[in-house]
Amino acid sequence: MAKIKESDIDALRERADIVEIVSNYTQLKKSGGSTFKGLCPFHAEKTPSFQVNVGSGLFHCFGCQQGGNIYQFVMEVESLPFPEAVEWVARKVGFQLHYEDQRPGEQQRSGHKARLIAANKTATEFFHKTLMDSPDALAARRYMEGRGFDKEVAERWQLGYAPGRDALCKLLLQKGFKREEIVAADLGKISERDGSLYDSFRQRIIFPTWSIQGDVVGFGARAMGDQQPKYLNTAETPVFAKSRIMYGLNRAKSSIARSYALVVEGYTDVIALHEAGIEQAVATNGVALGETHFELLKKWATRIVLMFDADAAGMGAAERGWGVEADLRQMPLAHRIGLEVLVAPLPVGRDPAEVVKEDGAEGINKVVDAAQPLLQFKLDQTIAKLPLDTPESRARAVREVVKVLGWHPDPIARHQYTFAVARRIGIEPEGVQRALSDEQSYAPGVGGGRDQNERVRRVPGHIKVEKEALTLLLSEDKEATSSIGELADELFTGTRRELFVRIREARAKGNSVDARITEDLSPEASTLFTELAMGTHPATPEEGAESGAREVFGRLRLFILEREIKVRRNTLQDLNPLDDAERHDALFTELVGLEAKRRDLLRSIQGAA
Repeated sequence: MAKIKESDIDALRERADIVEIVSNYTQLKKSGGSTFKGLCPFHAEKTPSFQVNVGSGLFHCFGCQQGGNIYQFVMEVESLPFPEAVEWVARKVGFQLHYEDQRPGEQQRSGHKARLIAANKTATEFFHKTLMDSPDALAARRYMEGRGFDKEVAERWQLGYAPGRDALCKLLLQKGFKREEIVAADLGKISERDGSLYDSFRQRIIFPTWSIQGDVVGFGARAMGDQQPKYLNTAETPVFAKSRIMYGLNRAKSSIARSYALVVEGYTDVIALHEAGIEQAVATNGVALGETHFELLKKWATRIVLMFDADAAGMGAAERGWGVEADLRQMPLAHRIGLEVLVAPLPVGRDPAEVVKEDGAEGINKVVDAAQPLLQFKLDQTIAKLPLDTPESRARAVREVVKVLGWHPDPIARHQYTFAVARRIGIEPEGVQRALSDEQSYAPGVGGGRDQNERVRRVPGHIKVEKEALTLLLSEDKEATSSIGELADELFTGTRRELFVRIREARAKGNSVDARITEDLSPEASTLFTELAMGTHPATPEEGAESGAREVFGRLRLFILEREIKVRRNTLQDLNPLDDAERHDALFTELVGLEAKRRDLLRSIQGAA
């Protein structure tokens, strides 16, 4: 893909209506001036904390801290890289983009990916034609028919069959693809015995996997007969990352946005559910459900239902979704990401495809309706494994249960679960509550929504002042902007320093600091920029504005001085003047000088305030 001209990127950003684009994903209402407000499309919330500003072309959620300009919104909501997000906006607006030549390395990388996708497309067509027409695929066709997948279903999902040793590789070579491209796409492998090229998938039913953008990027392959392993999947390639893609998501995302995500285990389960009208079903591509999958689904879903077989393997998969293999003192995966996750075990011995075949969509809906919250599922699993016939065993059960309860960040929900598990174990709720309090006192930061909120509120003073200073520098306050050259990088820390440097660079060039800046910032700094640009700024009076800037910048310098003073005091305390009198005297002189500067600076700040 050639590089889009910077002038077109800027012009499109100015022309596109960010409110119109965002309104496709959440309802916005005007809240005054050029600001619109609504529920955040990136996390579940009941009170609107998501704002869009027409004037600045920015969005920011004060709940989950997502923010940026129109391109970053599209990148996040549609899971697109930056160039494709620009093209997406251009198509919506009807804007003609112009391109310029890329550097050789960029051309090579983008060209290589395009070739791999083209090879996958050719492979998909070959596999599908083989399934439909080849005598070698008779057993595969019978298997599909047995699962209820007729010719029309196979065509809709482009199902295929991989016939033999090197049939696909020969075709790809004939089509002009190079050996290294075939291997890079994991469509073929090189024999260690004689260096010949042979197909990665042989005598298997093929399930193509599409990206969100609609390109085939990989394949799942089911064995026929007793061939092992039962399932093979495309290895990691430049266009296929198993942890960042889900089977069926390209078809399911709209339905998920309207309802919930239904995660099942197999490709045939996804197809069967979609064909029955349950179009929010997705599956992983041969890997355990992990954090990146939850992050991916969060772009569309606020609720996820995990539907697994009610056997040991299925229960294990559901528990992996909870994240119990991690340290118990960590927040559970789902809550950390901001999702409501339910578990819907299937009847023993039946998978989703079998349920929908025998009972229809109603059968699946009944299973979903009976789904239980992930915490409840884990609590039930924990209690079921323990004896409850003696006071000692019940006490042991309580200790195990509170480890699970402590994961939940909501104190109200924890309180309700406390009563439920107390009845189940056979003790008074107060006993569980006391044990939970003891557990949390030994594990600060686990659970306790109130504790979390207090930690958020306890922002260090220097960070608050740095944010105040940055807010002034983002404004058009003349005194603040004219003083920017006098401010050292060391006055700011972390992400705030990155944003300060970018503001200073823009001001030095005479540029305004607007939505364009977010494209050159890290995600953390971009979020900080939108937070400050769209937050409630302290009003700057017409008179005394200079004093306001001097006071804030003075407090910044005061923090630096106080840190230096603290360092020298600590060093002097550890230094014996009899052992090193010269160094002791030098440090003492420096400390006196810094204390004098501090007093002068305090007087200056008090005079400016």
